[in-house]
Amino acid sequence: MDRKRGPERPVRPDGAVDRPDHPLFAAILRAALEGRTGAVVVDLSRVRTVTADGMRGLLDCVRSLRTLGGTLYLAAAPEAVAGLLRLTLVGTEVGLFPTVTEAQRAAAPGSGTAPEAERATAAVRETELERLRRETADLRGKLRSHPLIAQAQGILQERYRLAGPETAFTLLKESSQAHNVKLRALAAALVAVPRPAPGSAWWFPGRVRRPAPPLPLLPEMDNAGANRGAVVKRVLHQALETVGAEMGDLQLVDSARRLRMEQHHGFDQEFIDYFAVVGEGETPCALAAERARPVMSDIATDRVFSAEARDIVLATGSRTVHSVPMTGGSGRVVGVFSLHVTETGRSLAAGEERILAQLAAQGGAWLEWHERTVLRDALEHLHQRARRDRGTPSAASGPPHG
Repeated sequence: MDRKRGPERPVRPDGAVDRPDHPLFAAILRAALEGRTGAVVVDLSRVRTVTADGMRGLLDCVRSLRTLGGTLYLAAAPEAVAGLLRLTLVGTEVGLFPTVTEAQRAAAPGSGTAPEAERATAAVRETELERLRRETADLRGKLRSHPLIAQAQGILQERYRLAGPETAFTLLKESSQAHNVKLRALAAALVAVPRPAPGSAWWFPGRVRRPAPPLPLLPEMDNAGANRGAVVKRVLHQALETVGAEMGDLQLVDSARRLRMEQHHGFDQEFIDYFAVVGEGETPCALAAERARPVMSDIATDRVFSAEARDIVLATGSRTVHSVPMTGGSGRVVGVFSLHVTETGRSLAAGEERILAQLAAQGGAWLEWHERTVLRDALEHLHQRARRDRGTPSAASGPPHG
């Protein structure tokens, strides 16, 4: 461990940070106490691994450092380590820099005191923060999707006797791209839809493809050619515009009958993460899905919220939420959109209710069509390609029905 007082010469650990009592953390606190400013620069260029125990120790160290009035600047981490740090340290105010020189410059007393320098530093920090937010959201989404995709890979590998999980993933990705559906949606359908009959050349023999239902309230959308993400986004924004709300989200029902957030507007990351997946009876949107009718909720008083959930919603400025279920042509609820307004007790006008009801019906019918048509096209494509890779010839060159 190489260290000297102040940010001029950084703390420089070696190898793996793999336990909560790693010497690095004591060295950081000691440097903060010995230095004039409490700023501590850590050169991570020789650190190859940070384990879960190491991250817990680092977070404890950050909290202890904060009580001393100190600031931590991490620099030169290898990309694998830097990615983990960006994900774990969001919201901790720990600086993460590509080089030691940049970290030392940021940690130096009086750095950036000129107005021009302050503005430049603020702009750089804001750009970096936005990049980290996007990267963190992407990583969190991948973490939520990974178990489902891995399950789908296993099903494909077992069902078609494929060479390995890489082949299964390639097939999933190929079918996802060919039919313009999200990889996670395709994996979820593969897991949920009953498997093809043994030895069948077609997953859905005799299936008739229905035309896409119209979307008269979304005239700019190509109802047959649009992807699900574009329709979901436009439905939510049309609903927000109808009510004049600045915050809202749209959730779709997954195979476990939970609501999974697919689109959102106006919320912070804490809200998005907390309500990413909602079970029965946990929120007004879950009640709307369960009852198949709209639900209006006063955030401050509605008992459906836990104390933690209530605090997170109130922190956004929302005081009233209107949750409207989207129902397909079969009568099944396929999703819910929720509109948050800042006025307590703000009810909907009759005209707003009618527009939202029509929007929900049209969006619900289209989403159910997409699930039963486009997603099944992708599954059929996957079935054919998997049989080909297994070496089993198809019984025909095209689907038996249109």
